[in-house]
Amino acid sequence: MNTVVTSREEILRTAGKMVKEGKKERISMRGIAGACGIAVGSLYNYFPTKNDLMIAVVVELWKELFCVPLSKIEGESFLEVVECIGKRIGRYGGGSQGFLAEHAFVVGDKEKGHRVMEEYLGHMKKELLTVLLGDEAVRREVWDEGFSAEDFVGFVVDFLVEDLMRGTDRSVFLRELILRVVYGKKERI
Repeated sequence: MNTVVTSREEILRTAGKMVKEGKKERISMRGIAGACGIAVGSLYNYFPTKNDLMIAVVVELWKELFCVPLSKIEGESFLEVVECIGKRIGRYGGGSQGFLAEHAFVVGDKEKGHRVMEEYLGHMKKELLTVLLGDEAVRREVWDEGFSAEDFVGFVVDFLVEDLMRGTDRSVFLRELILRVVYGKKERI
């Protein structure tokens, strides 16, 4: 077999493309190997199990959807960053949503999949919290013991993930919630 793809990154890129194109039925070790032009055994050099491959694919897709590079965060408001993430989710259409819903929580090793997901979401929450706290337009008096910035960011991330999993778009509601609660405005900024 021709070894066109030989790196872990290329394998993940190819598998991610298959997911985005809605080719869920081909998301198997054999299907991915075929798309990469390599032998199935070659995949096992990078991913000991199908579960490890599925977790890596989900993580790469989540990075693409939710990761906002630090260089882009500087100077952007919390609302702009959340809207940027929402637009990324919207670009996925129906292709990856079903895959993420099926695999994000129920990969073969549920505990490992959940642990990896929570670790990644924790990084994302930390980045969004940095943006929120650095946004000078945010009303500081809104935060207290019962309503913390950390909990609000956790809510926003959970909301975005739920929209992705369900294939829904409640971005208008989320925008209005952020405007009214965090910025104290009813009109658009």
